[in-house]
Amino acid sequence: MSEPEPGQGGRGAVREVCDLPGPRGVPLIGNGLQLLPMRRRHLRIEAWCERYGPVFQFRAAGRRWVALADQGEINELLRDRPDRFRRLREMERAFEEVGFSGVFSVEGEAWKRQRSLVVRALNANNLHRRFDVIQTATRRLQRRLREQARSGESFAVTRLLTSFSVDVASALAFGHDLNTLERGEVQLQAHIERVSSMLSFRSLFPFAYWRLFELPADRAYRRSVVALRAAIADFIEQARAQMRQRPQLSEAPENLLQAMLAAQQQDNAFTDAEIVGNVYTLLLAGEDTTAHTLAWTIWFLAQRPEVHVGLAQEAEAVLGQAPFPADHEAVSRLVYCEAVLRESMRLKPVATLDPYEPVSDTTLCGTRIPAGTRIVLLKRHVSRSAGGPEFDPDRWLEPDGGGAQDLGAGQDRPAPKDQRAAPDPKSFLNFGAGPRFCPGRNLAFLEAKCALSMIARDFQIELDDSAGPVEESFGFTMVPKGLRVRLTERSTVPGACTARQRDPALLDSTG
Repeated sequence: MSEPEPGQGGRGAVREVCDLPGPRGVPLIGNGLQLLPMRRRHLRIEAWCERYGPVFQFRAAGRRWVALADQGEINELLRDRPDRFRRLREMERAFEEVGFSGVFSVEGEAWKRQRSLVVRALNANNLHRRFDVIQTATRRLQRRLREQARSGESFAVTRLLTSFSVDVASALAFGHDLNTLERGEVQLQAHIERVSSMLSFRSLFPFAYWRLFELPADRAYRRSVVALRAAIADFIEQARAQMRQRPQLSEAPENLLQAMLAAQQQDNAFTDAEIVGNVYTLLLAGEDTTAHTLAWTIWFLAQRPEVHVGLAQEAEAVLGQAPFPADHEAVSRLVYCEAVLRESMRLKPVATLDPYEPVSDTTLCGTRIPAGTRIVLLKRHVSRSAGGPEFDPDRWLEPDGGGAQDLGAGQDRPAPKDQRAAPDPKSFLNFGAGPRFCPGRNLAFLEAKCALSMIARDFQIELDDSAGPVEESFGFTMVPKGLRVRLTERSTVPGACTARQRDPALLDSTG
């Protein structure tokens, strides 16, 4: 079979999937070998998109896939969930067989019911009541980063950011202070990482070999699942005991688990299994997405000192002498900080590819798509096409400098360039779109802005590329492989002071 040429098939009559352009494969294997190593598969698929256009096909994992990079069609697909499109059945089964079915993985009526459960837990009142959790974790992160700066050694910053995210997620999810930032990695964190990695692998593997035999990685995974389920069961029992002792927690829960249990008391349609699955979902989302977004943002800041200075100036204006934002109102004034995070997420989204399948036969981009066909959305390709490859946070600011007045002084962050076209909101797909828009979006920005404003204000960042350039590694999320940095405390911004001067609690015995 000859390789189809880009654009072959025309725009007239409806095409079949086999008529789409795409890379040439080999018998039986298809394009599987071209997608190796799997951690780099997203780059290969994006390169194919550049050659074959916004809709093309390839074969991998024993199936034919349709790749979609058309902004309008992607938004329509996401709006039509869960009625016309769903996550891959293999993904739902992978979560289900280990008892972690939550709002992320389930479909249909189960999703509608669980969505209500999670939205109740993540409502603004619950987050406002526990803002102190994020403040505590931010203070601890500040201390750890200060220790690293004093040492003068480079270090893997993603590890500390993951600890920060795990600490916030665990405290918010079930009121348990893991404090991995100060105690070091705990077993729960290692179990979460192992389980998330294997769930990603099993969701895409063409057949369930682990049901016939287990490899060492599968046995380690099984042990982590057992340990994680036991830990979650203990947290649930502790939360129930607290609610029996303090009935007022049903009206004013102190963590997301208590909020879900309160919802279960009001509506017994929520099962214990759904509580377990969604506690895990909150832990997974809290660990991976926020930590890796912050890591990529730090990578950008190390290469764009003018952006770093703008962030530091805004943080000085908003935070003053405080080590972190005092409340939600202060976080909302970190306008440039949010712009930087959005731009980082635009170019380095943690989910560059997103797989789905149609529930019934449908049509996309003039192509008939049979039910069950694997569709992969190229989200980063859409956002890059809409804004270009340059890292430019100004694109997210109002043309008149909107938001700067909230800081008390317009010079406290870089003014946006003139005649800047605002990005199309529909091209920003990091939190999805439509009915299944991520309910944790507000929490993600709240957490990330607290940490990033502190880091930008207090530290200079230098990349350590002695081991080679930082690479994108895509598993469940896209992580910066090989990211190591050196930090020094900042004291160059007018009005700035070091962390030691700002927080007397950080003084050491030599102070």
